[in-house]
Amino acid sequence: MHRFTDTDLRTTSAVELRIVTSHAQPGDVPIPPDLHLAELLDFRPDQGVIRLHEQRVVILSAAAMGLLRKELVDSLGLETARRLLLRFGFADGYHDAVNLRERSKWASPLDGLRSGAMLHTLEGIVRAEVRRIDHDASTGQFEEEVDWHDSYEAEQHLHHYGKSPSPVCWSLLGYSSGFASACLGKEIYFREMECLGQGGRHCVAIGRDAESWGADLEGIRTDFQAATVGPEVERLHDAVSKRAKDLDRRERLLERRERELNLLRERINRLAASKNFIAGSQAMKDVLELAARVAPLDTTVLVYGESGTGKEFIVRLIHDQSPRAAAPFVSINCAALTETLLESELFGHVRGAFTGAVRDKAGLFEVAGSGTIFLDEIGEIAPTVQAKLLRALQEREIRRVGAERTIKVNARVVAATNRDLRAAVDAGTFREDLYFRLGAFIITVPPLRDRREDIPPLVHNFLVRAASRMKKDVSSVSADAMTALMHYRWPGNVRELEHAVERAVILANNPNIRVRDLPPEITQQMRARVGDDTLDLQEQERVMIERALERFGGNRRKAADALKISTVTLWRKMKQFGISS
Repeated sequence: MHRFTDTDLRTTSAVELRIVTSHAQPGDVPIPPDLHLAELLDFRPDQGVIRLHEQRVVILSAAAMGLLRKELVDSLGLETARRLLLRFGFADGYHDAVNLRERSKWASPLDGLRSGAMLHTLEGIVRAEVRRIDHDASTGQFEEEVDWHDSYEAEQHLHHYGKSPSPVCWSLLGYSSGFASACLGKEIYFREMECLGQGGRHCVAIGRDAESWGADLEGIRTDFQAATVGPEVERLHDAVSKRAKDLDRRERLLERRERELNLLRERINRLAASKNFIAGSQAMKDVLELAARVAPLDTTVLVYGESGTGKEFIVRLIHDQSPRAAAPFVSINCAALTETLLESELFGHVRGAFTGAVRDKAGLFEVAGSGTIFLDEIGEIAPTVQAKLLRALQEREIRRVGAERTIKVNARVVAATNRDLRAAVDAGTFREDLYFRLGAFIITVPPLRDRREDIPPLVHNFLVRAASRMKKDVSSVSADAMTALMHYRWPGNVRELEHAVERAVILANNPNIRVRDLPPEITQQMRARVGDDTLDLQEQERVMIERALERFGGNRRKAADALKISTVTLWRKMKQFGISS
């Protein structure tokens, strides 16, 4: 947000002030010199918003307003347009006065009237010169005389219609009447005595309290309908102020939430680094971002990902950064247990519920308490267990196997799977209602083949750890070996990569891991990748060796010199291709 400073606009304000005071006569009411546009105007170019004394305004050209005014006159007639613009001006002035009153804390209503004249000038509506203000607080009598110079409204009327037989500054009259009424807390009406639109040098207006207008009051009230306009402006102002305060409160809340989220991101990144969790790729950074956002929220989370991608780490991270971090974290592999055992492990059982149930046993939902229960491989649970798990999530209560009473539970459920649960729902093997309960927030951990930029740092990390654990002086990976690792598809993902590096460290005979130290499936895939191109090169190499040997009558030294290789290399190649001398 950019807010204009007093220095930015002091020149403009000073010029405006000099213009006004240069016409002042002895006894004129001075306009407060400390009212600068910089104090009132607030530009927010990034939001497309301009605010004047905390209220949104828009900038419209005088020509555009003149065209609107002409359209009203031509469409509605002169009298209807006049009354409409009077009421529009009254509402505008009343609204400005209420806002300035709250912002400026005037010592007396007259301070507000003087500020209003200056505000008219600053807004470019007219240059207002207050000639006289008489106000008797005891009787409520009020009278003000003001000169208006360079009225945009009169200029536009002259441009479109020429000279008028009657005054034409209708919205200005309305504005002054509404502003003064709000300042003094009673009905004040202005009437134009002379007008630029009639051919005068400038406009002259007189403002009086309602009673002072005598017999003219009835017609003036009919024109302004101030009895309904003023209260409506007050009502709208209160509503806008309430809305502005609510928006301000929401902005402060969002700023606080953003600061909290930034702190949580930092903690998660530090935790990931301390656990040697590599997240250099954008895909993994997005996963950590999602984990950071959902961790503080008390909602179920479903983590998707192939085996070995690090789903359990993400789940543990969510628990550790949640308000439940001090409570237990319990996990269970749903695929590793039979239906009966899984039900007993989750919900517990009572003595005698089945053969071997010799005592009461609490289930993991009870053991977790107000902590987190991690259901790994959730896609493998049987339909009967799915129904009971759904009840636990919906009702926050369970029933032990063989028991009659229910037990309230408060654990947060986080699940993980390598199966496509949406496809399982379509196939009828997984309950749709349970899927939606578990999948309130879904995080998908990408496979290693989709974040290959993470492979080199992962390899280095696993290499350092494996070499330290096995007490071997292995510190680097050859370029060929790294290329093979980068091009392998890694069906077992990070876990498979870790095992591959450990194997290579075990087999390495020097500080540098080579292709031959890698698991066979990786080197085989590398050979398959080069495919026919490699075979073609080998066939060309075999033909060149045979021709060289033929040319020199089987003399290996001369053939090697012609091929520009050593005799040892020639002998090895002959053995590889099965070429006899």
